[in-house]
Amino acid sequence: MKKVLKLVAMAVCLLAVSQISYTAKPVYGAQAVVKTETVGIVTANSSLNLRKSASTSAVTLTSLPNNAQVVIISKNAANWYNVTYKGQTGWVSGQYLSVKTIADTSETPVVTVPSEEAKTKTVGTVTASSGLNLRESAVSTSVILSSIPNNAQVTVISKNTNNWYNVEYNGQTGWVSGSYLTVKTVAATTPVTNVSRSVSSELVEHALSLQGVPYVFGGTSRSGFDCSGYTQYVFKESGISLPRTTAEQYKAGSSVNRDKLQAGDLVFFSTYASGASHVGIYIGGGSFVDASNAGVGISNLDKGYYTSRYLGARRVR
Repeated sequence: MKKVLKLVAMAVCLLAVSQISYTAKPVYGAQAVVKTETVGIVTANSSLNLRKSASTSAVTLTSLPNNAQVVIISKNAANWYNVTYKGQTGWVSGQYLSVKTIADTSETPVVTVPSEEAKTKTVGTVTASSGLNLRESAVSTSVILSSIPNNAQVTVISKNTNNWYNVEYNGQTGWVSGSYLTVKTVAATTPVTNVSRSVSSELVEHALSLQGVPYVFGGTSRSGFDCSGYTQYVFKESGISLPRTTAEQYKAGSSVNRDKLQAGDLVFFSTYASGASHVGIYIGGGSFVDASNAGVGISNLDKGYYTSRYLGARRVR
């Protein structure tokens, strides 16, 4: 009987998918968080269908090319995997997937919270004699966005576990190899505004600690958030009451000009509907954290989807 129980336990373990492990609080400065994730590489000769549910008769959401990498969320007993690919979540057959656990290349925020004290920021100086490629993602085969000349200075946003830095240069954000970057902390040149360090720091810290929580329409808890449910939850943890919906939150507090944004401000966007239909929490450096279809994560005000959809900001503290 003991042998049978042991075999059953082993079978259950084989069905389990490794979970992401991370520290509960953000890391201040250009440091890495020990983090892993389970990914799958598509092995189908032509392509692999990403389906709405775990069945060959389910609706096809998109087609995944051979050798594409997906992030694995879970696996069922029928050898189907729930995965995410380019922000889209669905199911694929495990028959055409090579699964492994790797170091997670997602960003670790370098958070600078405004305060009444001297403000600092993390910068990097390029040491590559012929220039350093700014890439779209943190791999040497990624698309090159531009070339950064030797001795040029970039603003560091984050660093991953593979020694790649997410940086900003001349208004453009991307990734560079840390092998060709000298990183240091310097005094920021922007004016220091009168902000409560304790409130802003607590808001940003708690907002970032929830990264990875899945998106759930109408969600207001750690099991899943929608955008306004997430902001309401974070502010409540800091003792601040917010209305439930995005439209109502857009009426709270006081309006803030974009060039006066501070960590902890609410930023709003007009997405699927006119007016305020999406909200996030500004964390500094042109970045904000929000609950989108891909779950809670960091987005950028000046790059990608949200650039042309920015509506305004409110300060509620």
